[in-house]
Parts: sequence; C-alpha cells; structure tokens
Amino acid sequence: MRTSLRRGALLALLVSAACARSQGPTVAPIPSTMLEPWTTQPGDQIKVNVWREPELSGEIFVQNDGTAIFPALGRIRVAGLTADSLNAMLINRFRDRIVNTPVDVMLIRPLPVFGSVRAPGVYPVDPTATAIQLIARAGGTVGAEGLPRVQLIRYDGTRLALTVEQSLGAFNLRSGDAIFVQDQSFWIRNQRQI
Repeated sequence: MRTSLRRGALLALLVSAACARSQGPTVAPIPSTMLEPWTTQPGDQIKVNVWREPELSGEIFVQNDGTAIFPALGRIRVAGLTADSLNAMLINRFRDRIVNTPVDVMLIRPLPVFGSVRAPGVYPVDPTATAIQLIARAGGTVGAEGLPRVQLIRYDGTRLALTVEQSLGAFNLRSGDAIFVQDQSFWIRNQRQI
C-alpha cells in the first residue's frame, strides 16, 4: 500500500512539474535601446524607388566602409542613417535631376534562421516583417503542432524570447543576429493527453 501511495505521489509530482514547465516561454521585455528605428549598416540592402525614374530606382548594397553607390549620385556615406533621413537626403541630392518626385526607401537586412525549420538559411527582412512571416519564408516548422518557441539571438550572445506576432522592426537588428526556432517539448505537445 505504501509503495502505491509513493508511486501515486511521484506520478502527481511529475505531472505537476510537466504542467508547470508547459506554460511556454515568457517574452523578455524589450529594452528601450531596441525600439529605435533601424539605421543603415554594412551588409544592408537599400531598396530605392523613385517614381517614374526606373534608372534611379533599384536595390543598393551598403559596403563594408558604410558607403553605397547610387545611380547618378555615385558613392555616398550612408552608415547610421535611418530610412527617413536617407529618404530626405536622396530627395535633396536628386533635386537637380527631378522635381517633386516621390522617393521611397526601405532598409532590408539579411537575417539567418535556423533550428526546427524546413529550409534554414539567410533571409531578407524589412522592419515590417514578423517572426511568423520569417518562419514561413523558411518553409515553416518541422514536426511541430501549434506555435514554436522563437528566440532572437543577438550578436553578443543575448537571447530574447519572441512571440510569433512580434514585429522584427521593433528590434534594431545587427549583423550577427539570428532567429532560432525551437520545436515545443514533448511535455508541451502532449500535456492534454496526460
């Protein structure tokens, strides 16, 4: 009788521990330094669209020295500029060539995605992308029912838990950052069956 009570108590302890672990990751608070808008840095791609001027539009890469080569303008230092300030600068520089023409600028950053995804690799990300959109670009998750755990691994090794709905634009992503997708544990997947 005592052994059956011990087994029952042990089983109850294991089930309660599994349920306690199955609450899922808590999202780390976003430090205020990450809420700043993206600024250009080496390795970024700048997507420029000049209305009715296809020869001035295109995708320009930021070089290692922080400069980019723009059609009709040449090499310009762009490191540290936000999309808005870069947009204003381009409008000012194109003023001699075009008059009152809208210029749109979007920053695109390469971001590695690895872990439990079908096609790990480096994917282009703009500030409007969410974690779930990035996972979808990587072919979705492998073997997971429901939503996976997602972590932003910063260039310095810091790990931040993300929800899949969080916009990546909220984080000032840098070269060396990556997204890690983790399949949910056995206990989380099977907690309803216990």
